[in-house]
Amino acid sequence: MVSRPRRTVRGAALVAALLGGYTLGAMSGSAAPAPIQPAASDGRVLDDAVEAIAAAADGPVSRTRLREVALTAMVRELGDPWARYYPPQEFADFTAWLDGEGKTVRPDPESGDVSVRREDGLTVIRVAVFTHGVGARVREGVAGSTAVMLDLRGNPGGLLAEAVETASAFLADGPVVTYDGNSSPPEVINVTRPGDSRIPVVVLVDQGTASAAEVVAGSLRDRDRAILVGSPTFGKGTVQEPVRLPDGSAVELTVGRYETPDGHNLEGAGIEPDVAAGESDAEERARVVLAGLTGA
Repeated sequence: MVSRPRRTVRGAALVAALLGGYTLGAMSGSAAPAPIQPAASDGRVLDDAVEAIAAAADGPVSRTRLREVALTAMVRELGDPWARYYPPQEFADFTAWLDGEGKTVRPDPESGDVSVRREDGLTVIRVAVFTHGVGARVREGVAGSTAVMLDLRGNPGGLLAEAVETASAFLADGPVVTYDGNSSPPEVINVTRPGDSRIPVVVLVDQGTASAAEVVAGSLRDRDRAILVGSPTFGKGTVQEPVRLPDGSAVELTVGRYETPDGHNLEGAGIEPDVAAGESDAEERARVVLAGLTGA
């Protein structure tokens, strides 16, 4: 979802140039070239290459940076648009953020990941991102309400489990999403525990509504539990998980895809709202829809 910096590409080119220069220098000297040695079988080729480049480079070279550039290039080679490499501190910060402990700036810094507002029986629940515990807080917000406006605008996603728990807050039972893993058969993920299946619900969405947020919106619409108001969603239908490395860094890879209960694949397509609305009038139009649903 975040474009990769150009310096990564420049860094990869630097590694390639350094490797080329080192090999050329070894083979074009006056002495006969050394025989080519077979690659090591203990997995230390990358470390050996880093040490060789750092030792031969014309000027100081960060070994840590060389490893990061190499790993980033490996991830890019996969052709997975969502795969990425996290250096140790960045991955630690990202993990803390998902755990709800980080200080990373969030889409709604004034209210954290979930905010709840109540006017005249209407509860407006804004979910900025799906971190740990969000589903439970949504359930708390639903309790005692007579109508809910669930605001998922600008929500980039987060934890699939929290999205399932959030959707479950409005469903009695049945499917929420189907997960199709790369190395496992499709799995239907059902409601975690019964929620309020009668309360009128409107979900606000826009082009910033993505991934796990689309799971919630698509599930509630397919199950006839909500009217979607706003603009088309982003269209991300894949799930990523991190592969942790010994130094604390991680490589996040796409491990599967998901579909809404009616079998819609969201990747590249997104969700069309039931009622089109712009940023300025989305909430007002949602209130009109809710008034129709409640008979107010």
